[in-house]
Amino acid sequence: MDLRGIFPPVPTFFNGDEELDLPTLRGHILRLRAQGIDRFVALGSNGEAVHLDMDERFQVIEAIREVVGADATILAGAGAQSTRETIRLCQLAEKAGANVALILPPHAYGGKMGPAAQKAHYLAVGEDSPLPIMIYNMPANAAGIDLDGETIITLAEHPNIVGMKDSSGNMTKMAQVVASARPDFVALAGSAGFLAPALTVGAQGAIAALANIAPRECLLLMGLFADENLAEARALQARLIPVNTAVTSGFGVAGLKAALELIAGYGGVPRRPLLPLTESERSRLRALLAEADLLG
Repeated sequence: MDLRGIFPPVPTFFNGDEELDLPTLRGHILRLRAQGIDRFVALGSNGEAVHLDMDERFQVIEAIREVVGADATILAGAGAQSTRETIRLCQLAEKAGANVALILPPHAYGGKMGPAAQKAHYLAVGEDSPLPIMIYNMPANAAGIDLDGETIITLAEHPNIVGMKDSSGNMTKMAQVVASARPDFVALAGSAGFLAPALTVGAQGAIAALANIAPRECLLLMGLFADENLAEARALQARLIPVNTAVTSGFGVAGLKAALELIAGYGGVPRRPLLPLTESERSRLRALLAEADLLG
C-alpha cells in the first residue's frame, strides 16, 4: 500500500437539521478526484468525528469508498479515549471500507498519558486492529499531548504500525523519525503550512486540510519539490501559508466549510457546538482566498 502523497481530511457535511448530507460528501469526493486526488482521510479532526455516532461514522467511510472504488486509499480516524473503544473503531473502519486507521493519542487523563501509557495503547491497538494503523500526533486536539520522537520510533517497530501524521510542526522530530524508524514507515506532515520544510527533512506527503480547497496547489508543491524546483516550491509554500492558517488554527472546521462555499458553492456549517463564521470572518476569509488566487 502506497501511503505517500497528498491526503485531504474530508469534511463531514450536514443539512439544515444537522443530519448527514451524503450527496454533498459524494460530490466533494468527485470534485477532488477530478483535480488529481486519489487518497482521502475520513473522520479526521476536520471530519468532526467527535460529533458522529457509530452508524454515522460507518456511513461516511462507506460513502467515500462507494465513490472512489477499490483502488483509492482511505485513511479513517479511529482514535478514542480507551484502548478497547479504539480497537472497536478500527474494526468499524475496516468493515466500512477503509485501508488504514488513523489514531489520535488518548488524552482525557492527560497527566497519566505519558510515553509508557501511549506505547502500551498503540501496541495493543496495533496488535488487535484488523487494519494497519497510523499514529496521529496533534497536540492541539489532544490536550497538548505531543508524542516524542523516541516513542514514535519505538512504535514503528511494530509491523502493523505503518506511519505517522505529525501536526506539531516540529521539523527536528520529523527528521529524527525519518532517520531512525524502519525504512517503510511513512511520515506525513499534518498541515500544508509546513509541507515544504517537512519534505526537506524526509516527509513523504501530507494530510492537509488545505487540499480540500486547493488540491492542485498541494499536489504541485510536492511535484516542484520532487523536481528540485526549490525556488518555485518556496514561493508557492509562502503563498499558501496565510489561507492554510485560516482554514486550520484560525477559523477551524467552520472556516474550511466556508472556504468551500466561497470556492465551490457548497460546504454548509459544522455541527453544534461549533459555530459558523460571522460575516466579518467570512469577509476576511474571502480576502485571504483572493490573495492566494484560489477564488478563480
